Amino acid sequence: MKENKESIGYYSVIPATVLYNKELKANEKLLYAIITSLTCKEGYCFASNKYLAEKLDVNPKTVSSWISDLRDKGFINLELIRNENNQIIQRKIYINDVPNPLNNGYLYESKNGQAIH
Repeated sequence: MKENKESIGYYSVIPATVLYNKELKANEKLLYAIITSLTCKEGYCFASNKYLAEKLDVNPKTVSSWISDLRDKGFINLELIRNENNQIIQRKIYINDVPNPLNNGYLYESKNGQAIH
């Protein structure tokens, strides 16, 4: 079986807070999933709108709008790195909904108040 660059060790996560959010468009949820898969290596996603648009077969301006919506709703954070002329040279997209780092999973509360994995 031939491995391609996109299939090596990456996966996407759509937490329930995103998946069942009725204010998000379906493709915004898919974009969120792609962003989660691209954060695996560095802890943030640095893909351009053009790259993300190619993956979703949409216009880069559409991706820009979806990213703004995800940011405005608090699902992602953006860090813009600028040069001495105040031009953006890099964008870092961070996921806000991070699993509990102590156990590499989400904690859910059971009926008796104990946390379960």
